[in-house]
Amino acid sequence: MQASDAPYKVLFQDRRLFEETVRLVAPRLADGLDFGAAASLDKEHLTALSRTRVQDKLRRVERKSGKLANGRRRYVLALLEFQSGHDADMAWRMRDYLHLVESGLRQSGTAQAEGEVPGMLSIVVHNGERPWRASAECAGPLTGDAEQAQVRMYATVDLQALARGPDGAGRRLVPGGCLATLAELESSPAEALPRLLLEAFRRHAGAGSSEFRRGLHLRVESALERDGLAAGLPPLADFERALAERGGERMTAMLDATLARWKEAEVAQGVERGLEKGRAQGMEQGLAQGVERGRVQGIEQGIERGLVEGRVALLGRMAERRFGAGVAGRVTALLADETDLSRLDEVGEWLLECETGEALLARLGGRPPRG
Repeated sequence: MQASDAPYKVLFQDRRLFEETVRLVAPRLADGLDFGAAASLDKEHLTALSRTRVQDKLRRVERKSGKLANGRRRYVLALLEFQSGHDADMAWRMRDYLHLVESGLRQSGTAQAEGEVPGMLSIVVHNGERPWRASAECAGPLTGDAEQAQVRMYATVDLQALARGPDGAGRRLVPGGCLATLAELESSPAEALPRLLLEAFRRHAGAGSSEFRRGLHLRVESALERDGLAAGLPPLADFERALAERGGERMTAMLDATLARWKEAEVAQGVERGLEKGRAQGMEQGLAQGVERGRVQGIEQGIERGLVEGRVALLGRMAERRFGAGVAGRVTALLADETDLSRLDEVGEWLLECETGEALLARLGGRPPRG
């Protein structure tokens, strides 16, 4: 899925998702925080400038111990930035944001009243399909003097990498947790998203998770809009009603019907491509042979090949969204000479059943495509 900030701002209203994120990147700090007292930062803490520039999410989390000069508990400010693409200047941007927040605290008089500037934690949540390759997580001196210490400006939560296992820092997601659910959706093909969304609603069915569920629905909806499939996604109210049903049988049937319509649309596109190719082939054969027979045969062959090409293209996209471009390329190559539509249907079932790209390729290798 491509990134969209609006759903993420809703998602991170959920206390559990926010807590899991902080614990992932700063477990020792998280142990000393009271996440039940986490809240979005009061706008009075910020200057007009910082309100304009700090676009994503700024949360205040009270510490379990320690008092400020005004008698309130000490706290930490957590700044979350949501990114889908590479940004080599991310460290400088985060330093700019933190400076604006601190300036806002000082200019409003908050820092003076509290007797200190609170600790700050900045996190970049990467939810794009391409790997996060920021040039550095440090913003050092402009002179580039290696003897001057650079400052680590943010921690990264790479959802695509975490969905596959431990990330580069050896961090793992909590099975069944909010971050794991979000990472699964971010790394799945569009065709699988409606059913995964229903499973996520069942997994996070508590009354306190309503904002999380709403954010997930918005996130999936925005991803399907990119592929022109959003019209087939049931509205949020239907997903919520499904939670009250035993097993959500009605919703499951609705989603099955939606997936069937998408498949029919994909096949129809393949037929249309086949007709166009068939007409061209038929005209060439007809002109060469001077008879109607060549045109008819060309159209028939083009239609059949178009159906096959449409199905192979769909399988390739599903494989890429689930297992990455490398596996998708090998799948497409293995199916390049396939002409049997029932065989392609069987491969589609394998793609949903297999847990890894290696398992899928092993099945395809065990039964070479029939030409």
